Amino acid sequence: MKATSSIFALLLCINVASAQNLKIASPAEVKVLGFDQKIFDAFQSEVEKSIQKNEIAGAVTLIARKGKIVHFESKGESQLETHIPMKNDAIFRLASMTKPIATLALLLLMEDGKCLPTDPLSKYLPEFASQQIMISKDSIEGMWIYKTREATKPLLISHALTHTTGQPSAYGGNMPEAFNAINKNANKSDIDHFVKNLAKLPLTHEPGEGWIYGSGLVIAGRLVEVISGMPFQDFVQKRILDPMEMKDTHFFLEPNDAPRFTSYYQPDGKGALSLIDPGSEKSIRISGPKTFYSGGGGLHATAMDYFKFCQMVIQDGIYNGVRIAKPSTIALMKTDQLPLNLEGSIKLKDDLKNHGWTFGYTIKRREVGDDPVPAGTISWGGATGPVFFIDLKNEVVAIMMCQTPSAYPLEFRTDFRKWVMKSLVK
Repeated sequence: MKATSSIFALLLCINVASAQNLKIASPAEVKVLGFDQKIFDAFQSEVEKSIQKNEIAGAVTLIARKGKIVHFESKGESQLETHIPMKNDAIFRLASMTKPIATLALLLLMEDGKCLPTDPLSKYLPEFASQQIMISKDSIEGMWIYKTREATKPLLISHALTHTTGQPSAYGGNMPEAFNAINKNANKSDIDHFVKNLAKLPLTHEPGEGWIYGSGLVIAGRLVEVISGMPFQDFVQKRILDPMEMKDTHFFLEPNDAPRFTSYYQPDGKGALSLIDPGSEKSIRISGPKTFYSGGGGLHATAMDYFKFCQMVIQDGIYNGVRIAKPSTIALMKTDQLPLNLEGSIKLKDDLKNHGWTFGYTIKRREVGDDPVPAGTISWGGATGPVFFIDLKNEVVAIMMCQTPSAYPLEFRTDFRKWVMKSLVK
């Protein structure tokens, strides 16, 4: 019975890929493309262990090289409450894996000649005309008092795309209380309202002089609206999702998406998983307010859809023979845009500045330490659990989708890059 099920899953996978003009490598091709199937199997055993330990409910892994999918497998359950098995076409919350797609939306407007990376934000968003730098802060009976000075440099579009605005966020800056105040109910309003509030906060440093992972891509989404004259979500749909046939990628979901929508869990500290958001019609992503279209973390997608986007980047802007963006535009997504004295990484291991930031991704600057991917590899992950990387040198795309907060140190997730590169034997 197990063998029959495996064959059916393989046939289903092949049929889905064929319908979308994507190629599944045969066992012989997997070997020719330089991968060791036994290592793939060993990695899936690690995923199984994580499921058995109630660290995750399930996961989908997709690995491809030179445009051919060499590994595509799902494990566990999509929804524990209903015991819906995880399938390759499951829909996941991308969280910050939204950022490369949102970045491309704004880059396409640059390609159209509508704006430049060096344009001040205030040219399109007047609320950024005057910015303050925080010097110190104090509190009086629970009320925060900030001492500031005027910024000497303007905020530029490039700063928003590289997390160098100096704005506080959930990941850095010296005003977490101020950021939390404007972020608390952001999903109930829209990106215009959020960006206007963000512009009121003092900056931690002069624009371009530091790196704080934050809300720059929400600003980018608002820029797209103002410059294009279209709602951000409509522009993304028209210029990226529709031409690339990313039919399962949406900012918000509908009730008919619920059977494929994964539930979002976190370990409860007692050996079980507790539910954060269900993969059902009760999910806030289906039944909640659909007004906040965040370029920083609002999209949902399948592993296959996300692979399409990654492969388009490898192919310098072409998907399935269709030109999505110019090579020069995609080159900005593959090239370090940070000054070498800054590092584009949330979790710093040393002071060597090993990671830069392109327009869209973190990029590995040099081959040092225990990270096995080559220099030039671009990558990121989402706070809801998924991770991916694009090894441009070897033309490898690797995606692992699960729905457990990235704050939890899951061994198979942190070692994903090592497993993939270990499987690439030649």
